[in-house]
Amino acid sequence: PPLARGTHMGTGLISKDTATDIALAYRELEAATKLLAEIEETRSRHEAPDIRDAFGRQVTGLQLGVPSGNSSHRLFNVPWEIAKPVIETHIATQRAKIAALSQMAVIEASPTPTGA
Repeated sequence: PPLARGTHMGTGLISKDTATDIALAYRELEAATKLLAEIEETRSRHEAPDIRDAFGRQVTGLQLGVPSGNSSHRLFNVPWEIAKPVIETHIATQRAKIAALSQMAVIEASPTPTGA
């Protein structure tokens, strides 16, 4: 059976959960950073951002929402002026999460002192 978070302490390994969480946080950080850079670069040229949906159709704003489940909700065409601080906050949150998870990984990978 899979080991719970922290059960790898002293083995020189980090838990699968910690490794997965780090990878997912990095993926979110990269996606948000790329989106922010692309939109800012386009806006710096005083052009409308070329943001497209899954079908290749251009959209005039971004979407925010809860994507699944019975209480699924989405807001469409969220103006850039509102979406930008949300994306920036998401980037900061993912960086903080990576820092905390990296510390957890160090603890998990640290050898147990002799006699413990």
